[in-house]
Amino acid sequence: MERLLHAKAHGVRVIGSSTLALCHLASGAADAYYQFGLHCWDLAAATVIIREAGGIVIDTSGGPLDLMACRVVAASTREMAMLIAQALQTINYGRDDEK
Repeated sequence: MERLLHAKAHGVRVIGSSTLALCHLASGAADAYYQFGLHCWDLAAATVIIREAGGIVIDTSGGPLDLMACRVVAASTREMAMLIAQALQTINYGRDDEK
């Protein structure tokens, strides 16, 4: 989080709801979002909505999104998503398909 706070940003919001935060991104009210520990049911519909709105959804490693990996970076542009992914240290919460 500290590395991301040094990036040029207007502000950082933590609203307490991953679904609402992802919908804010899709609507253009936010530029980016990342989270560890989300489950596939938290991400599946939001991923479709964000992609249909023109956003990007990737894994925190910078690779393609793996819905079962319980981690996500979503952003309005690929450049912003990669900037965030590169600043993160990936945390492994396990996989939804291994529980």
